[in-house]
Amino acid sequence: MIEAVFQHHLTFLAVAIAITLTAGLAAFLVSRRRTTVRRATLHGLWAASATGPATLTSWSGSGVLTYECAINTDLAAALTSTQGQLNIALFAPYGLFAALATRRPLFAAATGVLFTLTVETAQATLPFISRLCDTDDLITNALGACAGAALGAVILRRIPDGASTPQTTVRRTAAVLTPAVALIGVVWLLAIDPVRTQPPSQVPTASTAQVTALNKAVTKAFASAYRPTNAFYVDNGDGTASVSASLPGGGFAELSWPDREKFTAHFTPSAYGEGVHAYEIPGISHPITTPDEARKIATAYAGQYAPWATPGSKVTVRPIDDKVDIGWIVEWRRWKNDILMPMRLDIAIEPSGRIIDLIARNVADPALPQPKISEAKAWEIFDKHHELKPGQGQRQQPIYLAQRRDGQWRIHWLLSVRDGNALRSAVIDATDASVHDVATTQDQGGMPPQ
Repeated sequence: MIEAVFQHHLTFLAVAIAITLTAGLAAFLVSRRRTTVRRATLHGLWAASATGPATLTSWSGSGVLTYECAINTDLAAALTSTQGQLNIALFAPYGLFAALATRRPLFAAATGVLFTLTVETAQATLPFISRLCDTDDLITNALGACAGAALGAVILRRIPDGASTPQTTVRRTAAVLTPAVALIGVVWLLAIDPVRTQPPSQVPTASTAQVTALNKAVTKAFASAYRPTNAFYVDNGDGTASVSASLPGGGFAELSWPDREKFTAHFTPSAYGEGVHAYEIPGISHPITTPDEARKIATAYAGQYAPWATPGSKVTVRPIDDKVDIGWIVEWRRWKNDILMPMRLDIAIEPSGRIIDLIARNVADPALPQPKISEAKAWEIFDKHHELKPGQGQRQQPIYLAQRRDGQWRIHWLLSVRDGNALRSAVIDATDASVHDVATTQDQGGMPPQ
C-alpha cells in the first residue's frame, strides 16, 4: 500500500503531509482552549497520526470497484515483508499518541483496529478510492496500532501523573462507534467477496536436473558469457512452473518447467548507468541508432540461435520505451489461417547493439479444432458476460490465437473493452463458445496478455 502510494507521486505526498500537519495544528488549537499545552500537543499528534494514514490510503487507486478483499493465510510473509513492516510503522504512531492523549491504551488499541478495518473496507467499496483490499494490510496496520498503544502503556507507567479520559467519554465514543462497527460487518457480509490468494510455492533451490537444463538454455543463447547462480524452482499454483536463476548485474534467466519450451532472459540496460551487463553478440553487435539497424542485428542473432522462428514469420520492430531512447524490441510472430501460432521470439536490442531481453518459445504449429465462433459472435458473448450495453466502451483490437488449455490446443478470441477507467477482458473459445479469464482491471493502455 505505502509503496503503491508513494511511487511517482511526490506532489500528492507533499499535499498529504500538508493536510496532516494542518489537521494536527487544528486539533492542538482546539484542545489548547480546554487543557494544558502538553495534553493539547498530544491531541494534535493523535489527530495528525490518524489523518496521515487516512490521506495516504485514500489516494485514488485503479478506479475500478471490485468489492473484493484478498485473503492471505501466510501471516509470516505479511510480517516479514518490507511492505508489512512499513505498514506497522505507519500505524504505530496512531496507537502511541492515542494512548498518551487519552491515557487509555486499550481504548487506543481498539480504535486503532477499527480505524484500519474502516480503511480496508473503504478501499474495497468506495469508488473514489478503489484500492486493493487485502488482509496483509489489515493485519499489519492493526498490529502497528496495537504496538503503538502498548508502547504508550509502558510510557504511561513511567509518567503516572495526569487524568485519563473520563469513563463517560469512553462510553459515549463506544455508543457512537457501535453502529459503525455493525455497518462495516454488514458490508463485509453482503458486499465484499473474500478471495483467498494462492501465492507461488517456492523451493529454495532447484534440482540438479533443473539447474542443468537452465544452464544449457543460457549457454545455448549466450555461448559461455554467463553462468546462472542461485537457481530456484517456483510452482505458480496454476499448473505452470519455472526454474529461475540470477545473472550478473541484476539480470535473470528463466525456463518453463517441465516442458522447457519457453526461455526468458533479462539484463540491466547500459542506459541505467549500472555497468555494462547486456550480451554482446560476437561479430554482430555494434552501436546503432535506428530501428532498421536493430532489426538487422536481431535477425542475424535469430539466424544463429533460433532458426525455427524465422520461416513464415512476420517481423515487427517497436521502441522499448516511447519516451526514452533505450532501444528496440524485434518480434517474430507466425499466423496460419489468420490464427496466431504459439511460437514467439522477442529480442530487445539497446543502442550499443547488445541484447538486453530475450523471450524464446519454440513450439511447433499445433493441430487445432475447427473454429465455429466468428468475431461478431465472440463480441456478442463478451458483451453478455460483462453486461455491456450496445456501444458501451471502446473495443480493442481482437487477438485470434492458439492457446493451450487443460493440456489441449484451442483457438481463442482475446477480447477487451476500455470502459472509462476500466479495462474489461475475456477469452472466448472459438470452437465451443466457452468463456474464460473474465476480468476487469485498471486500464494501463495495453493489450490483454497473449
